Amino acid sequence: MNKWKALAGSLIIGSALATSGMVMAFPDGDHGPRGHHMGDFDKGPMFERLADELDLTEGQLAQLKANREANKETRKADREAMREVHQQLRDAIESGADQATLDSLGTKLGQLEVKKMQGMHEQRLQFEAILTPEQKTKLEELKAKREARHEKRMQRWKDKQSEE
Repeated sequence: MNKWKALAGSLIIGSALATSGMVMAFPDGDHGPRGHHMGDFDKGPMFERLADELDLTEGQLAQLKANREANKETRKADREAMREVHQQLRDAIESGADQATLDSLGTKLGQLEVKKMQGMHEQRLQFEAILTPEQKTKLEELKAKREARHEKRMQRWKDKQSEE
């Protein structure tokens, strides 16, 4: 059981690290920090702040919306497949399924996570493709600031853990 927890944790952490800086993609219907509905990366308060910081034009915002709409059905089907495999895995664990069955479901879940990460990467590339060189520079600055804040928080957490 601990192996599955470690695998799930690794997938979640890897997923979080794979997303780039301020541009985060949450599939429709998923929720972000503290349960706030995130929608796609070009919706919600985080994106609005980023759009303001980068001074995105109406044309750029329209292109982002068109990109999101073009992939909506695929993302919906992928989310449903992920939910189904999660449920199958929960059911298999509760019923005491053999390790081969659990491994098979774990492999399916991993493949879906990889596909999700690839989709997020593609969405990020589409986003960056519509930016001007100045906006790309600003985005890199924002990413660097965010990474510095993250490192600072991680160091505080590590310090706190070593005190305990």
